[in-house]
Amino acid sequence: MSRRFLTPEEVAALLRVSPDAIRRLLRRGHLPAVRVGRAWRVDDGELQRWLRRGLLRRTGNLRRRGAPCLCGCGAPTSTAAARFLPGHSGKLVHRLMTEDGLTFDAACEAVRRLHRPRVQERLF
Repeated sequence: MSRRFLTPEEVAALLRVSPDAIRRLLRRGHLPAVRVGRAWRVDDGELQRWLRRGLLRRTGNLRRRGAPCLCGCGAPTSTAAARFLPGHSGKLVHRLMTEDGLTFDAACEAVRRLHRPRVQERLF
């Protein structure tokens, strides 16, 4: 396992903010993290992507273009309706296979669901 998980105190030290500010972001769901029992852990790679997306928003690139590419590169898409940059859905398939251990077919199906989200079915 090559992932590095940080505590809220370590994230606060890196960003030079108080640990309480980081805990507030975690409780509100603004900062991507996992909860292990009562403790929060932030994946270092997810923190870097979160920071990149914040920098893109602050410079205004996302207002003129689309949202960040879902492959994880953080680059803005060409239009607001696009979910991936051209060719980047293959990067996500590769990442799902290597990091999450999915088969090729399962990873392709997961990406297809991102491209075409399922419409919520009526219960009644």
